[in-house]
Amino acid sequence: MTDDEYPVFNTGQPEEVLPEFVISLIGELIRLIDVQSVCFPFNNSEVWRVLVKEQVHRSHLSNLHKQVAFTLSGPETGLSFDPGDWGGEVHIPYMGVRMGDLFVLPEWHNVFLEKVERKGDRAKLGDIVSYGGNIPEEGLSCHYLLLQRDLGELSFAHRHIVGGGWFLYESNKAYVKTNAIFGMGLGE
Repeated sequence: MTDDEYPVFNTGQPEEVLPEFVISLIGELIRLIDVQSVCFPFNNSEVWRVLVKEQVHRSHLSNLHKQVAFTLSGPETGLSFDPGDWGGEVHIPYMGVRMGDLFVLPEWHNVFLEKVERKGDRAKLGDIVSYGGNIPEEGLSCHYLLLQRDLGELSFAHRHIVGGGWFLYESNKAYVKTNAIFGMGLGE
């Protein structure tokens, strides 16, 4: 099977289980004004239903394309269901993950704290999850980072203990909308 034939939906992969309090928190966070995009690289239909419902709602209110109204990006391995069945549209990256205002980091994803240390006062949340070169100063960093590990106190983010080993980091820098649709062919 070639990459072009790889199914991104209805993959048959097992769903990933998340605690109910994490699912509820995601539902609360996506209603915030400074969450215009979400990177959720998990195969969990309960969360995806919540995300797609918000996407469809925002698209109807704004009369914008679904991915412009509320950009959603999933796991590179695809999803075991088709969000289109619920009226939504989800970008499945060819490789890796795509940045979002809310980034829910899976356990398998590396963090790059040494990059944060090198950048000092210029560091931002996106630097923690980006293994590539320098993230541009504007538009390609998350504003919220939800993960199941403790990164300790960060000078550029507020740390919230969610429970069950989960932590939410909220940038204390001015909000800049993540350019999450870059490369998707949606009005670049």
